[in-house]
Amino acid sequence: MVKPFEPLMENWVMNAAKIGHQRAPKFDVERTSRNLSGTTNYLTVAAELEGLRAKKSIYDFDGWSGLLSFFEGLAVSWRGWDGEKNFHSLEGVFRLSAKHDGHVRLRLELEDFDRPDTWTIKAEVTLDPGEDLTAASAELRDLVATQEP
Repeated sequence: MVKPFEPLMENWVMNAAKIGHQRAPKFDVERTSRNLSGTTNYLTVAAELEGLRAKKSIYDFDGWSGLLSFFEGLAVSWRGWDGEKNFHSLEGVFRLSAKHDGHVRLRLELEDFDRPDTWTIKAEVTLDPGEDLTAASAELRDLVATQEP
């Protein structure tokens, strides 16, 4: 017997991944929609700085495998790497760059140039190399996982 308001885990779907600690800056990635095959085409990236929150819906044609590979690569290399590791969305309006110096310095750039009032936001999020990266990678994997239509 299922108790009222008890979620059924097989029907549970991740709707957002939170990157960074509870303090600003941080960013969230929210699933906006899936196509008929169950693949996520649009994600909404929301960046939060002190007193500022910016959101942008971003398109990708392959279920966000590049973003997932980026975070999984960071998590696997949690002990460190040389130089920068980079990700950019298909249209280039969402960019991430990661450096490791004992912590992971994740630089985020998000822009909207589709309107007369264009804007760009840049922030750096600091992540712990072990637990934070593993959690971010797992949340993103759950977020973009293909669902049966």
